[in-house]
Amino acid sequence: MVSETHNDSAIHTTAKDLLSYNDTTLSESDSTDNSLEFPKYTRYAVVASCFVFQVLSCGLQISWGVQQEYLAANVYKGEPGKIKMLSYIGTLMYFGIYFWGMLAGWLAEVWSYRKLCFVGIVIMALGQLLASFCKEPWQLCLTEGVIFGLGTGLVFSPTTTASARWFTQRRGLATGIAVSGVGIGGLIIAPLTEFLLRRTGVEWSLRISAIYIMVLGSIACYFVRVPFQDKTRTLRNFDWRAFGDRRFAANAGIVFFVAAAYITPYAFLPEFWVSKGMSSQTASVLIAVANVSSSVSRLIIGFSADYIGVLNALVLNLLGASLSCLVLWPFATGVGMGVVTSIFYGFSTGGYWALAPLVAAKLCGVDRLASVSGVISTVAAVGVWMGSPVADAMLGEPHHSSYFVAVSTYTGGLWLAAFFLALFSRTLYSKKVLSKV
Repeated sequence: MVSETHNDSAIHTTAKDLLSYNDTTLSESDSTDNSLEFPKYTRYAVVASCFVFQVLSCGLQISWGVQQEYLAANVYKGEPGKIKMLSYIGTLMYFGIYFWGMLAGWLAEVWSYRKLCFVGIVIMALGQLLASFCKEPWQLCLTEGVIFGLGTGLVFSPTTTASARWFTQRRGLATGIAVSGVGIGGLIIAPLTEFLLRRTGVEWSLRISAIYIMVLGSIACYFVRVPFQDKTRTLRNFDWRAFGDRRFAANAGIVFFVAAAYITPYAFLPEFWVSKGMSSQTASVLIAVANVSSSVSRLIIGFSADYIGVLNALVLNLLGASLSCLVLWPFATGVGMGVVTSIFYGFSTGGYWALAPLVAAKLCGVDRLASVSGVISTVAAVGVWMGSPVADAMLGEPHHSSYFVAVSTYTGGLWLAAFFLALFSRTLYSKKVLSKV
């Protein structure tokens, strides 16, 4: 059985040599599926457990809007200051996924994937449990925003990358299945959250969510593992010189712009549709359509990347996301175009999340995948605070439908910037249009 651990000389090479070395290694391993050396049921269990973690972490984050709407309409009705503070909770959750990525990636590699995920699950459940006793929005910011956000940040990076370490030929498909849990989580947990809020109230809905997070997460923890783990590595082993490589820097820039752009349409498209005369129920259905499309694309794009190349698929997805905001969004004033926009945006952006860990693996190899992805995720945390807040400022007070053109153009521009960086990164590998990269 071949070890994935680099020797000491490989660790201390320059960033450029390191990246070139890993490209060669990966291209040679693509001819045979080395993952066949591992028990297939172990590999499948890892993918399934990562899927569950994505459902619990990102599914609850996506479903926050349901709880926010209930709190604004029933608990804090007539208190605009408190209602406005609720909007920060979702941003803190989203920020936590990325901000703690560097810490999570390092701890996963130098400590244990399984133990780190268990700690993350405990913190997630604790955040929900403590939130059930809160009475003020600022308290919810600390519990659901900061504490729950920390928990999701600890499990997101390891469970996004663990399945990729078990596969070579089907790495894209395995990663796509794992990260499809984000969209599936939104589809399952959002209606469950609304049901619990209506039947049990805010307090018990949070306590029940803490229970199923702890139970399902603990079971999934048992199966999270990687084929090999170098226990001699420490936090000091990370090669910061990788940032000097143009491909690594371009990928960090891509993630920055994607993080800024991704959540904005989900946050503002419903308000745009309502301003055009649709009901809030229709707008929520259209967002659900985008989530379904996103889940499907993670499987299809992950699968197709194994055949057309990771960077080729990345370029096409980012171009699709740009067009959906610049070309489709401004004209999605009716239900028909709304459905088209939802499907197109969900599909193109969902595929990106299946490709992100594959791009990191192509850059720096699978044995350092968690730490490299974690560093890039922390860069993306800065982008989170640039997306929706800037879009909200563009709309002004009161929000007027004519200003949504500026928001769609702004969001499309962020996706377009990511597209050009991806195109630049691809040309660094090959300038041949039809080559598999």
